[in-house]
Amino acid sequence: MNTAFPERIAQARELDGLSKTDLAQQLGVSVAAVSQWEDGSKKPTTDNLVSISKVLDVSMTLLMMPIPQDLLRRGPITFRAHSAAKTAQMKRRAFRFAEMVSELYIWLEKWVTFPQTNLPDISTSDVEQAALECRRAWGLGDRPITKLGELLESKGIRLCSAEFNDIRFDAYSCKISGRPFVFLGTKKQDRARSRFDAAHELGHLLLHQHLSDDELEANSREIEKQANSFAAAFLLPAETFTKDVIDTSVDGFKRLKPKWGVSIQAMITRAKDLELISEETYERHFRNISARGWRKAKAEPFDDAVPLVNRSLGRTSLELLNNGNVIKPWEIPSELPLPNAIFQSVFETDLKSVIPYKMDRVVVTPEFLRPPKDTSSFN
Repeated sequence: MNTAFPERIAQARELDGLSKTDLAQQLGVSVAAVSQWEDGSKKPTTDNLVSISKVLDVSMTLLMMPIPQDLLRRGPITFRAHSAAKTAQMKRRAFRFAEMVSELYIWLEKWVTFPQTNLPDISTSDVEQAALECRRAWGLGDRPITKLGELLESKGIRLCSAEFNDIRFDAYSCKISGRPFVFLGTKKQDRARSRFDAAHELGHLLLHQHLSDDELEANSREIEKQANSFAAAFLLPAETFTKDVIDTSVDGFKRLKPKWGVSIQAMITRAKDLELISEETYERHFRNISARGWRKAKAEPFDDAVPLVNRSLGRTSLELLNNGNVIKPWEIPSELPLPNAIFQSVFETDLKSVIPYKMDRVVVTPEFLRPPKDTSSFN
């Protein structure tokens, strides 16, 4: 008789943010029973499986599918979130979410060719220099990067969304089976912050993937500081940004926001680090910003003038599968019964709501997914 794989039960439970005790209470069974299902010493009954499926909102079919072995090869998860969200439970949820997204990409790669991973080997521990090395390796020069999402995807980074129903969550990154992933929160809808989050996670991917989870935890403050510094140096290269900082007032930085696509607060911090303004001026500017009510997401002016971090690989792969008559979007869950949130994270659409005749009108060529030859187009 078919039954659930122990690792799938644990995966679905942790994705839902439940402890073994939480799940046991909701199912009306003992904690020992849940532990036995997850370590494989006992199998859940059919009635148990139905209940698990309902409580965790996952397909019974998924529970009876093994987790691909490739997904066991992962690097550490690096978070960009307020401290209240940095919990062991959140990290488990984040990993399980990334695990399922990676499973979807493995499935997609049977038909779609994605850009090869092209992350430069950074030869320095100096974060400022590391950002310059990355820009040089990618041929970016020292101009503002407008098409940041397209750039990262062309280098093999899978950009996805994630929420966890927590507005305090910003972003996280990891590598699974050699594939780099960056997950961006969309609750705040702040373009400048989203761009900084993406660059911050790029810093983690380049600087910190050799560290263990324990090392990341033990040195989290310094590691977050390094990723912030990398993001600032990558998005605001010292030489050209310095030339632009003529008016060092808050309003002067406000006028630079549409050009550089970075928040006023991030530019002021960068100016302080480059010694373009004093510590006293920096503190005065932040008091001014607080008084204007700009510390919250989307509170700063000119956010609509900042370029979006566009994500297109997942959405375009869905269109290619549809137009190539490989599989229709609404048929995918029957072959790969992942939670709907995973499909939304990658495809940016709810497969349950896709209207067949609208998808049939979309025309996309495979060339769209080829890495661009001239990276200067991202500036």
